[in-house]
Amino acid sequence: MSARRHEIVQLVRTAGRVDAAELSRRFAVNTETIRRDLAALEAAGELRRVHGGAVPRITLAAEGRVAGRIAERRAEKLAIARAAVEEIPAFGAIFIEAGSTTGHLSRLLPDRGDLLIVTNALQTALELTDLGRSTVMTIGGRVRSESYAEVDAWALERLAHLRFDVAFVGANAVDLTWGLSTPDPSEAAVKAAILASAQKTVLMTDHTKFGLTAACRYGAVTDVDLVVTDAGVEPSTLDDLRALGVDVRTADPAEVPDPPTSSIPTTWRNS
Repeated sequence: MSARRHEIVQLVRTAGRVDAAELSRRFAVNTETIRRDLAALEAAGELRRVHGGAVPRITLAAEGRVAGRIAERRAEKLAIARAAVEEIPAFGAIFIEAGSTTGHLSRLLPDRGDLLIVTNALQTALELTDLGRSTVMTIGGRVRSESYAEVDAWALERLAHLRFDVAFVGANAVDLTWGLSTPDPSEAAVKAAILASAQKTVLMTDHTKFGLTAACRYGAVTDVDLVVTDAGVEPSTLDDLRALGVDVRTADPAEVPDPPTSSIPTTWRNS
């Protein structure tokens, strides 16, 4: 494998997507050369070509510890949160699920006392309390070290007696056929209960989660009312989502400033 093709493979694995035009500029070669590189790498099983570029070959979602995901696609996730915050109701109750994108919402919420915020994410509850915004409640349960999410029987029992105007949820994997899925069965059960408890569900996920599947399915894509994602998502994916009756909103991560931080340790925060 040439040095250029080896570097392309590494870029795909780290960035989650590469653009043919950007690769052409990076390596100072024409786009036809890059297309041949991508075709050869796809034939070798190193990546998968998509319109305008390439994405990783792997389609099975893996779950890493939240501390290791803090810096991943930070600009995209913050842009998604800024677009999703428009769905905060004038009053009532909302749910913020534990996740590496939903965690950005806590620093963007308006300072209102008439909003009840329920979460299963300890770091989100701590940050909201630290900022003094609204009324904050957690659902209780066993805390998973991978995600800091509250799960299992206590969490499910509380969710069965709650209703939310809007639930803001994340995703490990989104496949238009298999649906919404996650590697852990306890997380899947809680995620399904959140979907059932919300009058409106907003899925906040970056473009790298589309086309992935995980072992534990907890809902269909049509169980979501609105998908908020970044501008890197494939146009065909947006068309397919809309064809299913799901509203879609894309957010441009360009020139998105960081939100204010709190005294909560950075290793406890989602990003």
